[in-house]
Amino acid sequence: MHHLRTVAKAVVSLGLLGYLIYLAGPEQILAVFSKIWYDGGIVFIFLAAGLFLFSLLLLSLRWQLLVSGYGLNISTRQLFKFYLIGLFFNNFLPTGIGGDVLRIYNLIQESGNRTISFASVLTERLLGISSTLLLTIISLIVLYNQIKSHLLLIIAFAMMFAVILFFYIAFNKRLVDPIDTLCQKITIFRLGERIKKFFDAIRFYSNSKQIFFKILLVSLLSQIVIILKTFVLSLALGLNLNLGYLFFVVPITFLLTMLPSINGIGFRDGGYVILLARVGVDKASALSLSFLTLLIPMLISIAGAILFMLQKKIIREEEVDIVEKSI
Repeated sequence: MHHLRTVAKAVVSLGLLGYLIYLAGPEQILAVFSKIWYDGGIVFIFLAAGLFLFSLLLLSLRWQLLVSGYGLNISTRQLFKFYLIGLFFNNFLPTGIGGDVLRIYNLIQESGNRTISFASVLTERLLGISSTLLLTIISLIVLYNQIKSHLLLIIAFAMMFAVILFFYIAFNKRLVDPIDTLCQKITIFRLGERIKKFFDAIRFYSNSKQIFFKILLVSLLSQIVIILKTFVLSLALGLNLNLGYLFFVVPITFLLTMLPSINGIGFRDGGYVILLARVGVDKASALSLSFLTLLIPMLISIAGAILFMLQKKIIREEEVDIVEKSI
């Protein structure tokens, strides 16, 4: 079943990507990429790579804030290594071990504490999504006259309300207990078990709510750096994009990567094509920018492969399977 699901995701991603390339025209895409070499765009490529590394450092700091909330003394530098390794597995082994799974596994090996490892990664992921939604809502409000989409604004507010409600319930033991009882009765697709794990993960931090505000600020800063990276990549391609509009585009395309796919391929690219078309960017240029936003992390994640080999640790597949099935 797992392999069939992976194959289905690959078919959807590659099919959608192939269709977008067909619409844009391979020759036009190559012509856009050629501007990098002939118009001095390579400088912007290196600058974008530096910004991406800085965003990873901020994400590692966010993770360290959560881990330290439990009293674990693990450096941001070590967690940064785990992030790079996880990034490599996400980018080059999409059908195998997921990046989050490997981050949990490495943290278990480092700390010896399974509970903290699970809770910190799951909570960090939830808070990351929350910050993305918050930035999306702010962008939709600021750019409303330009975007003019009631539907997008309603969806963003609805999702943010759901996230806030989730955290409110998670911090309230009186409300969580009945949900835990209900979750035990929901066995289809292990949905009840998964919901309970999410609530448990958040509840571990219920006595350290100030950590959430710090993490939210770090998350927002990381998002801003990623948007700046995308803007710099647009300069490398010779595009005349408004930086403010990218504050709307980048978070939305990030949310699209959560749809069933391989690393968001196809959905993210389609998001760039549709959203940038609103400001007059042609399909070939929009796809080229989307490709670069994926290419930079892929190239940098090669360092994660090197770090993985230098760990001199043997990954026990059966242990990783246990971690993956527990998420």
